[in-house]
Amino acid sequence: MSREKIISIFAKLVLLAVTTSGMLALGTQNAGAQAIIVTTPFAFTAGNQFYPAGTYEFTLLSEWSLSIRNVNGVSQKFFTVRPEDNNVAGSKGRLTFRNSDGHHNLQAVFVPGTGRTAELLQHNEIVEKVKSERSSALSHIASATAEKQSVTGR
Repeated sequence: MSREKIISIFAKLVLLAVTTSGMLALGTQNAGAQAIIVTTPFAFTAGNQFYPAGTYEFTLLSEWSLSIRNVNGVSQKFFTVRPEDNNVAGSKGRLTFRNSDGHHNLQAVFVPGTGRTAELLQHNEIVEKVKSERSSALSHIASATAEKQSVTGR
């Protein structure tokens, strides 16, 4: 066999391996995502996003991520969720709303087959967590700066 033919065969094998691994990775990602399609007869909010009455696809992308997509449009939004293990019986998906003076706020999504309810983190919970983490980081920086100053001041 000539050197060119060996290089050609090797290049084809590498290309085949890359293509196969890419297809397997995409297949694994899609297999992990669980979705339900729900028609809501009323408008609602999720986080700070408003959704009119309509048909939506709720997809658990991971145990910490949820997407909501309008089936009749192209709009898709992503939300941070907190997984809640539960023993919900039944094979149907379910949405949980908080009703406050006629305004519906999405609280949680149950997708059958997952054994979990994905509870949406509310906007104020996320803001408080970020503030807490920022405050903690600033106190660490301040204490590190104070230690450095005392060391260099000696």
